[in-house]
Amino acid sequence: MTHATPGSESVATKLDIVQQVVDLAGEHLAGEPALENARVIAERSADRLRLSRGFTTIALAGTTGSGKSSMFNAFTTIDRSPAGILRPTTSEPYACVWGSLTYADELLDWLGVSSRRRFTRESALDANDEAGLRGMILLDLPDVDSVEPRHRTEVDRLLHLVDVVIWICDPQKYGDQLVHEGYLRQLASQRDGLIVALNQTDKLQPAQLPKVGADLRQLLDDGGLGKVPLVPTSATGDVPALPPSKRGPIKPKPGPFVTERSTRGYPGVAVLRALLEPVILRGTVAEEAVDRDLTASLADLAKLVGNPVTPPSINSLVRGLASAGTDAARIEQSVQAFAASAAAGLPGPWARAVETAARSRLGELPAALSQAVAYADAQRPRRAWLPGAKKRADARTETILRAEIDKVALRYVVEPVRRALSAYERTRTTLT
Repeated sequence: MTHATPGSESVATKLDIVQQVVDLAGEHLAGEPALENARVIAERSADRLRLSRGFTTIALAGTTGSGKSSMFNAFTTIDRSPAGILRPTTSEPYACVWGSLTYADELLDWLGVSSRRRFTRESALDANDEAGLRGMILLDLPDVDSVEPRHRTEVDRLLHLVDVVIWICDPQKYGDQLVHEGYLRQLASQRDGLIVALNQTDKLQPAQLPKVGADLRQLLDDGGLGKVPLVPTSATGDVPALPPSKRGPIKPKPGPFVTERSTRGYPGVAVLRALLEPVILRGTVAEEAVDRDLTASLADLAKLVGNPVTPPSINSLVRGLASAGTDAARIEQSVQAFAASAAAGLPGPWARAVETAARSRLGELPAALSQAVAYADAQRPRRAWLPGAKKRADARTETILRAEIDKVALRYVVEPVRRALSAYERTRTTLT
């Protein structure tokens, strides 16, 4: 078993592994997407585990005019998030806390919610009416298709931080490609905590709701979101019921929604509450979300390692440099051949890292080799008139030169490559 697959490791252990890999490979794989993503996830996970896990953060997200703010107000029964005709209305996230606002402040600071836009839902007048949601932080996010680019940037940031997302669709734009490909499919692959709400159903005729709902359900299923709940909602509380059959009671056909119609129609917000209460009561969603992020990151990182390292021989490099003299092109060819030998069998990112390491001091090699030649010449015996002296002098000079070239090869090429290979091997060991 490897650490890159879900198993018995604790969240803290997985976080430690990811951080180790980032530290080990960071110097050599800078810019590699899987590693940069791991760095972000490690920092985010460490922050989230440090903060209170007694709160579950739930975001209302959606496009312009979908009714997020109205739904937020309907859910909280307090008109705090402005809803209006002018778009976009929500420029910064609002947060409603079920529980102590004081205990939630540090988490809200981390989420970046302004102190002016956070408030608590429960009061003494509620008694235990809101106990089922105690521990929930509900966020109303800006529109994902806002004309203000900073709004979308803020949404993208928060969607990576919250534990559960309720995506609010409206009957006009529920098939928006931006929503399905840019958000819903990605969110579903990243977390279990995703709910889709078909909002503003009060604007539909009773006979239209099943058709629109079935169409949206099909879009979700086609996008691999078959397990994502779909709930019809309305901020007014009026969700149309199916029209009565003229032929009398018949067995209902399976519908597109997660609940069957009651005599008063779909209960809307009450269904969302029924879905959320068990999640909040469980109290482990934050840690589960971190665990999923870390597990996915470890799986991506595992793709960066493979077989153990086979140390390359430096003899061919030394011979190549010796014959190259100070010819820059031939020096480069020798270094490139050594790099290819050292990187043989390594995954692509590490092979490139080894090549980069081998070439890291390429520009210094001609001068270093020239100094090696000068040093060897300086050590040449001067008594050339003795019998056989010239031959012995040449041999000695050649020996000294080879030793100096060996030092140059080690210092300027081999040692940088060995550091990269060592980092690879330690990374591989950490992940296996």
